[in-house]
This record gives sequence, structure tokens and C-alpha cells, in this order.
Amino acid sequence: MASLEFKYSADQEHQTAAVEAVCNLFRGQEFMASGFTAGTFGGLYSSQVVVGHANGLRVSARQLEENLHAVQEENSLPRTSVTTDGRLRDFSVEMETGTGKTYVYIRTIYELNKRYGLTKFVIVVPSVAIREGVKKSFESTRKHFEGLYDRTPLEFFVYDSKDMGPVGNFATSAAIQVMIINIGAFNKELASDEKKGTVNIFHRPSERLIGGRSPQELVSACNPIVIIDEPQSVDNTAKAKAAMRSLNPLFVLRYSATHKEPYNKVYQLGPVDAFQRNLVKGIVVDSVLSQEDMNGAYVRLESADMKNGYKAKVTIDCRQKDGSQKRKKVTVKTGDDLYMKSGENADYEDGWVVSNIGAVPGEEFVEFVNGEYLEVGDALGDVAALAVKEAQIARTIEDHLECQLRLYKLGIKVLSLFFIDKVEKYRVYEPEVHNGEYAEIFERKYREIATSKKWQRRYERAGLPLPTDPAGLHQGYFARDGKGKFKDSREGASTTADTSAFELIMKKKETLVSFPDGKDPDKDVAFIFSHSALKEGWDNPNVFQICTLVETNDTLTKRQKIGRGLRLPVNQDGERSYDPDVNVLTVIANESYERFASDLQTEFERDGYRFGIIAPESFTRLVFRNPDGSEEDLGFDRSEEVYEALKAEGLVTETGEVVPELKELAEAGSIELPGELQQVADQVASVILRKSQKLQIKDKSKQVEVELEKDVTEDPAFQELWERIRQTTRFEMDIDSDALVEKAIAEIALMPKVKPLEVISSKASLDVGDAGVSTAGDVRTSVVTTDVSRVYDLPDPISELQDAVGLTRRTIFRILEGCGRMDEFRIDPMTFLSQVAAKIEAAKVEVMARGIKYTRLPESDWYTMDILAVEDLTAFLDQNAWEPAHHKSLYNYVVYDSSSVEKPYAMALDQSEAVKVFAKLPSKFKIDTPLGSYNPDWAYVEDVDGKQRVYFVTETKGGGNGTPVLRPSERAKIECAQKHFEALDLGDDFTYNVETTYHYMQI
Repeated sequence: MASLEFKYSADQEHQTAAVEAVCNLFRGQEFMASGFTAGTFGGLYSSQVVVGHANGLRVSARQLEENLHAVQEENSLPRTSVTTDGRLRDFSVEMETGTGKTYVYIRTIYELNKRYGLTKFVIVVPSVAIREGVKKSFESTRKHFEGLYDRTPLEFFVYDSKDMGPVGNFATSAAIQVMIINIGAFNKELASDEKKGTVNIFHRPSERLIGGRSPQELVSACNPIVIIDEPQSVDNTAKAKAAMRSLNPLFVLRYSATHKEPYNKVYQLGPVDAFQRNLVKGIVVDSVLSQEDMNGAYVRLESADMKNGYKAKVTIDCRQKDGSQKRKKVTVKTGDDLYMKSGENADYEDGWVVSNIGAVPGEEFVEFVNGEYLEVGDALGDVAALAVKEAQIARTIEDHLECQLRLYKLGIKVLSLFFIDKVEKYRVYEPEVHNGEYAEIFERKYREIATSKKWQRRYERAGLPLPTDPAGLHQGYFARDGKGKFKDSREGASTTADTSAFELIMKKKETLVSFPDGKDPDKDVAFIFSHSALKEGWDNPNVFQICTLVETNDTLTKRQKIGRGLRLPVNQDGERSYDPDVNVLTVIANESYERFASDLQTEFERDGYRFGIIAPESFTRLVFRNPDGSEEDLGFDRSEEVYEALKAEGLVTETGEVVPELKELAEAGSIELPGELQQVADQVASVILRKSQKLQIKDKSKQVEVELEKDVTEDPAFQELWERIRQTTRFEMDIDSDALVEKAIAEIALMPKVKPLEVISSKASLDVGDAGVSTAGDVRTSVVTTDVSRVYDLPDPISELQDAVGLTRRTIFRILEGCGRMDEFRIDPMTFLSQVAAKIEAAKVEVMARGIKYTRLPESDWYTMDILAVEDLTAFLDQNAWEPAHHKSLYNYVVYDSSSVEKPYAMALDQSEAVKVFAKLPSKFKIDTPLGSYNPDWAYVEDVDGKQRVYFVTETKGGGNGTPVLRPSERAKIECAQKHFEALDLGDDFTYNVETTYHYMQI
């Protein structure tokens, strides 16, 4: 069997949008291949000059700022013009963890090269974990991008101070060069450096490089595009920012889910959007709790310090006035008696007097007269805590077996991850090697659960293997010391020993998601124990359960925990699953669902994400219809008018918070706006409702099984409905070229005028230091007026547009000939062509739907009832599932995406006496269109006075008056679906439409 390879999709909308946002920043900029003298080699009389290749750019500051604002408006972001060293240099992309951030910036590298010829890139990362992850991503995506970009050569390497060869090649190669480097490799001083004493190797002249130059000198001469991965952890100090300047970046692109300094944000995919669009796994919390055991002496050391003398903070059980006990934190010093501190709790009479306190950071402890000794996080007498940990391990095993039972038939291997804080809890080496406490509990509980009749019978009925020996099923991924033994990773994890842990995790990512084959023992591993210090930069797409077993102060945030398992899973063919019913991450927590959800929400807000907030730019992408019938984006200015109108009515606070009354108006479709803005009121309501939604975290205790209602499927009304809608078609295209040309010309007439380039003069002082040459103080810029016109080797516009829009040369020629704007092509060819291509694409979408023809397929190709069956589909009552009361639904629970639109719609169908049967259609039910497959939402049957009418609702959209505004691509898909049904000739009693609410219609 061939080894598993991850497959990548080239048309993920959120990823291509992020790539476009960056590339569109530079429309109209004049990039040039630039050369420099890298050095010489040869003898005294025959030295040969070595030429280096650099990124070059003649930049128009005005156009760059205009491009920035256009991109920000297109992505509903605030307008900014934040400069670095006096110029627009830094741009930020925000993408939620697990949505393909690394894929996006690697693809951006290829795209910037394709469009502008840029070849030199430096990726700066904060840690070994992220460095190894980036390296692995380049390796696993190589084949994908070679196919996507016609085998364009790209060379990448991890900077290694012991090997200068790749650095020299970086400077002299004309191919795309990518250097991956830790910020620590070039922003730290090396005091032990005998040659120079103050500067690390990256800034030190080297005889191993051309001309004896330093790596910094060669890299900075290339004017690289610098990509910062997790900038909040990279250039967060003055020294780090100086190190970044030493790279002499042409531009800096910053990628993270949690920007501390957003600079100029050009794309944003926040956590709510990522979860709502099913771009990451949904989150379920399985709470494992116990009551506190107040029997016996309980002592836990929380902290120790010597700020005001040696003191420690401990948690003990204190006696209350009514004789009950309450667990409290108290501060103690040497000589303190816990019997007195606890209110004379008799449990502490036996020598619980503090004899010694240690407060050295990392080595804090407290010792008692009775010989008991605790380090920070240790607890004595905590029987309940140990019971909870054992229960967490058991629940993780149960959830794992349940998940694997469901997903095996889909070819998806399930992994479970345990976070621990001490290696000794997993593996002990003295006096001999043996399992630690958690490994022992795991093996005992796994053997007990897997050999039970319950699981043996379930797996046997499904025909699936269920191993009963746990020894080979679990593995630890930790750093190793010089003897190969596991060791605790430090915070940040950047040592050579830590590197081994990350390399193992990254290099075996594909192996871990492969089904066991009896040959490679690593494929047997399904339960992973790892270190809580490994915060970010690594994950595995098939982690479906995460359990945290941490005794010390837990520095791993909930967002970092779930981040290790949010990525969408892959099957044995390396293909990702996009089914939200499959893509669910269960967190086994020793706290309540409510507490977990609240804390996670707080973390998102602390990271800068604001829930329930709108801003002046929130409505820029809404569709506005002009008096002549043409449509365009609402734009920033009109979006700001909407925002100010809502604020003037007291519906939005000064900080942009949506007040409850505005949410109620949005739900009722009753928002009122001044003048011509009223036409977008329903769209504004949709934005308000989306922005008002909280992060959806589901409660495991409310999980329900969704099943097909057989009584409903046998109902004559449903049988009649099913016979109608199960028919399938194929389509053929017959595009009206004249209509396409006419529409494209009309669209091009509306595009912004292409402006000439500015010439900019910049003045700055230079600072020459150990870290290299950098600017000192602000850079002063001014526009220089000249009479010189630019001379281009003009590209062939027809060939360029052919590649972009896929039309014939004759059709493109007719469009360009008729548009009347070819004089702007010479002013700025790339800006002109990119704008024209966008307008042609918009015209294509509209004309395409008109020229499609559907033909009904033979009955052998129609859908069968099997497509309606659900197997082990789980949902969560009152969170994304509702239980109908009148037994008319195709399923026992209706699973909805929106509580403000779909749930009320389902309730209305269930309550209507006229509706005999209704179905929320499964995702497998699709109509093919040239714009991609389309999944209708609902089907139902009304019966009035013995007459039946079948209704087919393609989509329930937000709004309030039943006529939602659709984007051109949405409208085109719906028009294609309409023609699909027309081809089926379903009769006058069949109605096909788009609705926001259910309306009973008298026949």
C-alpha cells in the first residue's frame, strides 16, 4: 500500500481571498529584477565578480495606499495607513488557527512571483515548533504547487549557522528562494563569541560566504519580502524590531490568528467566521467533575516567593462557624501551624507546621515538621483530583472508540491527545524504565474498556478490528536528552533537545493518520501524550479528542489546547473531510461546560476579538442597487452612514456594541435606515445577527442521535415529494458570446480610472551598528514631478487575459476593442489587466446561468433513499438541533445552521397544519452547476382541501421580508438550479424559491 500523502485543494475560497488580498496590494507597482555585486572570487589578477539577484521595486506611495484602502474595503476592514520607518511597509493577515495560514503564505510566494517576478523571501518564526511546521508544509505542498504553477522552481531551506552554502545560493540564484529562520538566530548577542564578542553569527563576516560578507549583508542586499509567522511572538521587543530592519525588507507580511499590533490589516478570518463556515472542527466539551472530598488533610502549594520575607500560598480545608468546611487559599510563613490557619480543623493537628520554604524561581517548595514536602502544583490528600484524572482518561478512551467506530468506514483514523506537564507522569527511568502514573492508568482503563462486552459487540457488529493490548497504542512525544530519554520541555521550547520532539511529530504526521498495517508500529499509535509547554506550531488534523492532565499552574490556554486539533481531518487517500457532522473536536475537561465556554470566550476577547461589535466598515460588502439597475458594493462611505444612523438612534454604543433592541429589530426585519440606504436594511440585519452570535461550543451532555423517521418516509405525501426531487440531470453550456461581450463592456465602463505612477524621493539617516546598517529616525518622503514617461515592454493583453478568464482570443479582442479604455493600458498594464479580468469574471457569472441547459438523466442515475440515511449523526439539543413536536419531519431532530433563520423556519413548518411533511435536506443532496455543486436547504408538502403542492426551497437566507439580497455568484447558482427543475417538468403544483421565513400560500 502506497504511503499516505496529504492532498490540497486549490479553490478554498477563504484561502484564495487571503492570497488575493496581499497580491492586490501591489497592483500597478513596477517591480523589477535587480542585481548587485555579491562579491568576487579567483586570484589576485583574475578575480571574477559574482552577481546577486534581488527584488526591485519602483513604488508609488499614493497608489500603494489606494490599493491598501481598496483591499480593506473589499474585506470590510477599517482604512489604515500605518507606516514603519516613514513608509507603508507592514501588512497583516489574520486567520484563525487551523484554517491554512501556512498554505496561504506559501501560495502567496508563488503568486507574487507569477504576477510581479519577486524571488527573495524570508520567513521569520518564533520557535522551533513553528519552524519545523513551516518546513514540513513546504515539503508536503511541493507537488501541489508544482502542478498549480507549472513546475516553477522554488528552493527553501532552514537557516543553519553551521552551513552557509544555502545563504550564498539565496543571494545568487535567480529562482524563488525562501529562507526559514528563527528570530533567535539573528537578534541575540553571543557573549562567548571569541571572534567578535558582541554579535551572533548571522551578523558576523564569514570566510565561507562570497566576499567574506555576513549572512545579514547578503540577505539584506536581496531586499527580501519578509513573512513573519506569529508576529506577536517575533518582533515584540525593540531588539527584535531592529533585527527585522537589518533584513532590509521590501515589504513585511505578517500572519497570525492573534495580532498584538495589527498594522495594516488586509484580510481577516476571525474565530466565529471560521467556526460558522465549518473551516475548522466544531468544539464539544465533555465535562468530568467531582465534588470536593473534605475528609483528611488536603494541602496544595500554589506559589512561593520572597518579596516580603519567605512566604507561601497554600490551599487547605478551613473550618467554618457552622462546623462545615470550605477549601480556601491562605498565606503561610515558617512556623505557621495549619491547624490554626484552618480554623482549628482537626485534620491538621498532626505536625502540619511549616518548617521550611523555598522561593527560588522554578524550585519553589514548602516543607512541614511531619516530613511532608510539596512543590508548586503538588497536592496531598487530593483523592478527588486523582479520581477525576482517571475518569478523564476513561472518558477520552470511550469518546475515542465511539468516534473511531463512526469514522472508520470513511477511511479516517482517529487520534486522541493527552497534555501533561511532567514527563515522569508518562515515563519513569529510575531505577529502571517503566510507565509513569498516567500511562499506567491509561493501559489499565483501556484494557478494561476495550475488552468489555459493550465495545467488543459494537466493533464486531461493524466488522472492525478492536485491539485489546494497549501497549502499542500510545506514545509520548517529548524532547529527549543526550541519552535519548524523554525530558521536560521548557517554555518556548527552542533547544536542540526540544527540536527532536518537533521533528518526530512533524515528520510522522502522515504516518500517524494511517490505519495500522501490521508492519509499521507507528501506525498503531492512536493515543498521544505530549507536553503542555508545546503551545503552538504543531498539530495533527486527525486529533478528535483532547484531554489535559496538568497538575502545575496550567500556562496552556484553552485556545492553544483546541488549536492542536482544529484542523480538518484527512482520510486514507489524504483528502480532507468537509462534513461538519464528522469534523468535531471533543475536549475532555475537568470543569463545567459553562466555565470552559466562558473562559474560551474571554481568551478570544483578550486576544483582540470583539464579540457583538460592529464598526463603520462592517457593511462595505453589502449589495447596493443604483437607480439605473446596476449593482455595486455599498462601499466604506455609505457603510459609515449606516453605522452612524444606527448609533444616532441609540442602537449601537460608542464602542460599537450591538444593544439588545437592535438585535430584536434585526430578527424581526424591522431596521429602518435613512433615504436610499433603506434598500440594504435586510442585509444590514443579516450582518447584525451574524456579528451578535457567540462562539458555538457544544455541551456533550446535550448530545442526541439523529435518525431517519421511517413512518415519515413511508407517508404517501413524502413518497410523492421524493419521486419529484430525486431526479438528476446533467448540464451543457451554450454561452451567448454577444451577451457576454456586451455585459463585460458595461462592467469595464464602471471600473476606476487607472492612474499614472508617482516618483517618490525618500531621505533618511543611516545607523551603522553591530546588527548591521539600518535607518535612524523617520524617513522623509516627497513627490518628485518629472516629464519622463515610463517605457514598458508591454505584455500581450489578450494572452494575459486568456490565462486569467479562460475565454477565446476573439471574445477578449471584442471586449477590449469595445470598452473604449485601452489608452489606460499603457499607463499601468498590470493594474488595467487585473481590473478588466475582474469585470469579465463578473460578466461571466451572470451570462453563464443564462446559457446553461439541463437534460434529465435516466432513472438508474437518480438519487435513492440511501442518500437520506444517516449513520451515527450526532447533534446537540438547543444548540444546533431542535426536536419537532408533530412527527412531520424526515428526521427525529432538525439540525440547523442558524438559530435566527433556520430554526424558526423549521418550527413554522412543524406548526403549520397545511404542511404534511418536510425535510432539511442532507449535504449529499446536490444539484450540479458550472459554478460548483449546490445543496438546497428544504423540501416540504402542503395539503389544502385535498390538493397537494410540493415546495422546494433552495436556501433560507437572512432578512425579514422574504426577498433576501443575493450576490451574483449565489444568484447564478440559484438560476442554474431553477433550470434544473424546469428540465424535470414537475408540473404546476411544484414551486421552487428562496425564502427567509415560511409563508402559508393558499392554493
